[in-house]
Amino acid sequence: MNKIKTFSERVLRITRTTALSIAVLTVGLSLTILEWQNAVETILLEDQLRFEQETDKSLLNIQKQMETYQQVLRGIKGLFLASDKVNRNEFKVYTEELALEQNYPGILGVGFALSIAPDERADHIASIRAEGFPDYVMSPKGEREEYTSIVYLEPFSGNNLNAFGFDMYSEKVRRAAMDKSRVSNKLALSGKVSLVQDVERGPISGVLLYLPVHHNNDGQVGVTSKKLYGWVYAPFSMDILMEGILSDKLKINLNIYDGTAINKKTQLYSSMQSEQEFEEMAFQHTEQLVIAQRTWTVVFSANDDFAQSHVNTEGLAVLLLGSLFSILITLVVWSLSTSKNRAEARAEFMNKELSETEFRWKSALSGAEHGVWDWNNLTNSVTFDTKWKSMLGYADDEIKNEFSEWKRLLHPEDWERAEVAIANFVSGKTNIYNLEQRLQAKDGKWIWILCRGDAVSWTDDGRVARSIGTHTDITEQKKLELALTESHLRFRGAFETAAMGIALVGLKGEWIEVNSSLLNMLQYSEEELLKLTFQDITHPEDLNLDLEHLTELLTGKIKSYQMEKRYFCKDGSTVWVFLSVSMVVDTKGEPVHFVSQIENITVRKELQKQILHQASHDELTGLPNRRFLKERLTRTFDLSRRYRRAFAVMYIDVDHFKQVNDEYGHDVGDELLIWLTEKLSNCLRATDTLARQGGDEFVLILSEIKSPSDASLIAKNIFKALKEEFSYGTFQKQVSVSVGIAISEPESSDSIEDLLRKADIALYQVKRAGRNNFKHYKEDDSV
Repeated sequence: MNKIKTFSERVLRITRTTALSIAVLTVGLSLTILEWQNAVETILLEDQLRFEQETDKSLLNIQKQMETYQQVLRGIKGLFLASDKVNRNEFKVYTEELALEQNYPGILGVGFALSIAPDERADHIASIRAEGFPDYVMSPKGEREEYTSIVYLEPFSGNNLNAFGFDMYSEKVRRAAMDKSRVSNKLALSGKVSLVQDVERGPISGVLLYLPVHHNNDGQVGVTSKKLYGWVYAPFSMDILMEGILSDKLKINLNIYDGTAINKKTQLYSSMQSEQEFEEMAFQHTEQLVIAQRTWTVVFSANDDFAQSHVNTEGLAVLLLGSLFSILITLVVWSLSTSKNRAEARAEFMNKELSETEFRWKSALSGAEHGVWDWNNLTNSVTFDTKWKSMLGYADDEIKNEFSEWKRLLHPEDWERAEVAIANFVSGKTNIYNLEQRLQAKDGKWIWILCRGDAVSWTDDGRVARSIGTHTDITEQKKLELALTESHLRFRGAFETAAMGIALVGLKGEWIEVNSSLLNMLQYSEEELLKLTFQDITHPEDLNLDLEHLTELLTGKIKSYQMEKRYFCKDGSTVWVFLSVSMVVDTKGEPVHFVSQIENITVRKELQKQILHQASHDELTGLPNRRFLKERLTRTFDLSRRYRRAFAVMYIDVDHFKQVNDEYGHDVGDELLIWLTEKLSNCLRATDTLARQGGDEFVLILSEIKSPSDASLIAKNIFKALKEEFSYGTFQKQVSVSVGIAISEPESSDSIEDLLRKADIALYQVKRAGRNNFKHYKEDDSV
């Protein structure tokens, strides 16, 4: 009986242990399945994140590269602004210095299209043929209201020769972009076109980037074609452009469309090899970019192949490891049922091993797109995963798991920084290890790597015992940074050598940085000018308008502004400038400082002043002419009626002047008129106006009189001044004049024409009475 009881108890214990083990195994497998499902979902999320990272990187590359291309055109425009005229050789030398093919991959070339009026077309063709192009013609043929012609294009070889002489303004898509750039005086990108350069390759989608150039460097918003000199431009074939912008490592599909509509007609570029529909893609993302006033719709997509490697490895790894984990736990339970002490020791060991296994597994998952390293900081042994090695072009067996291998591959110039970063990390001074470094690939090239690491265990004294981290290839990012640096250097070169003044100005008006051209213009040293603000040297009459524009710029109402204004130079003289101001903002859109381009237009203003004076003044005497007289008479008449005050008009005619011209010649006659002008001017008040009507006729406006006797007094002074004889060489003559006076009373209904007619009648009365006198018009006078 006892044996039976003992056997039954053993059977019962075995049954309970077996049931418990089966239950544990069932629960473990259930949890494993749930964990596998979670892992699959995590992988999908990671794939989505990788997809979005790829799209963000591609968008950034497109934006940065297109900004670089735009800067190229701004530089070429600067060449035209800095020169009175840019010839073909100067254009070629400048563009060759840019090294377009090496520094700006994707750009087919840069050129200049000249704006040509219809009546200038024949002369233009003749001038180009005279340069050594006897077969030059403008195409397409036909009569148009406006013409353009591509006269400069570099590199001037290969397919680019097809564009020489082409009138881009004849084609509506190009014309729309050219007009937009002309009206806004900004860069403008065209819609989808077929480039003249690409005729041999067939219908390849292309776009063009335009920037206007104006006569006398006078570019303003809303200019007419008469002020336009032409456009600097750059043509792009979209397939070549995208090859230059995007690396060959692009793992997703990219489609670009002109505008907001997505269809075959608007498609500019597609990296897809087949006509697979977007709806069939596992991953999709659409963004819109605005580039030089043109909207591009960018569609990214990827199919299941994008995530295939992860589906076949990570999820299976979770399932296998989870199942193994469940089985091991079941064994632990079984062992606990048979031997408590042995089970506890066994379980502790297994839990530790399993924890480390699970940790490595999760770490590998989190860094699936990066190379992973696991560093025992105490023994200096390092485990590099396959991705880490393949990133540098090595197979698994070609790199040892030793710290010295990493040090061997590290660029010598980066070791000092790395040594400091490692020391700070291991000692606990920094929580994470983060360093950009260069490692040498198997082919000898240097790869830029972002290395990140974190500690997972520590020694008793707080030092890192073990750390795990990732390597990320950032070579493309570094290339972009280098391109931006080179762009900045080119800007610095243009800043320092520009013929016009350029300055960076703070938000409060302080000068932050100025170039030598501005210093020479204002006659200040750099130290002196940086102590001032632009307000300190701006003419008071121009300051308010300048400040109003700056306020609109800061509030976002305008993007830039231009104005003519005056600065005071160090010596107190005034210089006229044409000022163009734009604003630089940070990544959050907050204002940082202003960029001012300052062109000295003093000579131009003096010339304008001279031209205006010539248009309104008599060339011989310097007196106001008939046109100026009419304007001044109208203004005096209006003021007389507004303020209820009288004024007078005198007609003055030189007696027997024709006889002087006929007998002594026009030279003597001219000198007499100049002498008479001086005598008459000395008799006037500051508010009076003396004008030459023509020939020997003068008109005098007495803008404000209290009574007719005031006019008589002026007339008497004139006759008194003419008592002095006129002499010119051996010629001498007593000069006399006849004067007719008409008074305009504020209550009178007379018009200006009536007033002039009355003065003329009075003059006629004087001549009829024997000349050499003056007379006031009276209502009963008759001719």
